[in-house]
Amino acid sequence: MSAGPEPASPYAPPATASPALRVPVPSAVASGQLRTLGVLHHILGALSLAGAVIFGVILVFGFTQEAAEGFADPVGKATIAVFGVLAIGSLIGGVLCIWSGLHLLRHTRPGLCTTVAALLCPHVPLGTALGIATLVVLQRPDTRALFDAAGARR
Repeated sequence: MSAGPEPASPYAPPATASPALRVPVPSAVASGQLRTLGVLHHILGALSLAGAVIFGVILVFGFTQEAAEGFADPVGKATIAVFGVLAIGSLIGGVLCIWSGLHLLRHTRPGLCTTVAALLCPHVPLGTALGIATLVVLQRPDTRALFDAAGARR
């Protein structure tokens, strides 16, 4: 009762799968991209460390205010705890970001660089952009070859 073949769904995969075209990137270009990412990691790490200093100053100010009042206000204690966590988190994040940037420049420890790039993604908006760009560059075979070559030299 059918008049012919049914029309293909717009959501169906293509009838013939075309192989993904990968254009090899010269190692000089990949090295330059890693250098750029390393510098950007250093910049974001410095911004995080600056944030840690600001949170630390606020923390010290709040602590001295609460100490003068005998730590009687529960909201003040909670605020001190929040700014303490923010200061420590910014400090750790800044150090990790700078450390990852150093390894991106040296083409060493790709696992660390990938982990830090993934941890940067929730750091909206700069960390998200930098984390995704770093993850994309680190997943390419030519970049992996640079890390392998640097590991063989050591």
